[in-house]
Amino acid sequence: MGLAFIYEGMMYVGSIVAVIALGVIMPSWSDSTKGDGIVSLASLVFAMGFLLIMRNRDILTREFWLGGPHRDTYGEPNQLGRISQYGGGRMRAQWFLIFILLGLGVQSVVTLAQMGVSMFGGDLVSPTSESLNESSNTVTMWLYIGLLGPICEEVMFRGVLMKELKPLGKNFAIVTSAFAFGLFHDDFVQGTFAFLFGLILGFVAMEYSLVWSIALHIFNNAILSGVIDTWFAGQLNDSQYAVYTIALTAIGVVGAVVALALYGHGLKQYRMQNRSIPDTYAGWTSPVFIAFVVVNLVLATLLLVEALAS
Repeated sequence: MGLAFIYEGMMYVGSIVAVIALGVIMPSWSDSTKGDGIVSLASLVFAMGFLLIMRNRDILTREFWLGGPHRDTYGEPNQLGRISQYGGGRMRAQWFLIFILLGLGVQSVVTLAQMGVSMFGGDLVSPTSESLNESSNTVTMWLYIGLLGPICEEVMFRGVLMKELKPLGKNFAIVTSAFAFGLFHDDFVQGTFAFLFGLILGFVAMEYSLVWSIALHIFNNAILSGVIDTWFAGQLNDSQYAVYTIALTAIGVVGAVVALALYGHGLKQYRMQNRSIPDTYAGWTSPVFIAFVVVNLVLATLLLVEALAS
């Protein structure tokens, strides 16, 4: 968690450096959304540079990306040096489709929650989504959202964090990495989606490979939320787009329900087979983990207040 905390901090450092550099080199971009993509990409460069320095012996291996037997080099002392399996399962087209439907179902749940709140006069604002919508028409921001962002997030949260937590139990590793992934977004709406979607991504990386979780993440960001949504938004008027959103939400809910009905029993068995030893979740009381939670909740709250005020 300390590593994830510093990784997030390095993203902020990269953003600050990029903003200062843009202000000097291209002052006109400082007051527009043109430079947002460059700033975001710079934050990734700083964060991934740090991560590669700290974990290059693990990241620069075949097993890290494709899965298979490997020697545990992190985790509990009694697990060090043990040969274990991380990923390595064979992904089939039907399974990848199921994971896509589950991801769409997660998005549908979040959308329905927003609709429900708005029906009672409230508004579940997502500062991150609003900010990205304003600047997503640039090539650099598309690269960040649809390609490089998903790759770097998977490397950090599923490739490094989850894999290092694996000796404490698969369930614990998947849930904790998803929880950290949700907090990392500093946005209550996006964070909720990221946590639920992170559970799916964690299972895919744990049982198949990091490459497949990256593929699923990129498909969600670049295709579902990117190309398809942008195309429909440009072709339809407001009322037609609302109908499209409702139809997509319905497809997501139905698809997720059918998938869980067919494979829910197997998921329950998986959860039972991969339970952690007693008191493992007491690790959440560690000072670093608590600091990570508190700092990100405070940031999410400040951003929400700012969005509501504007």
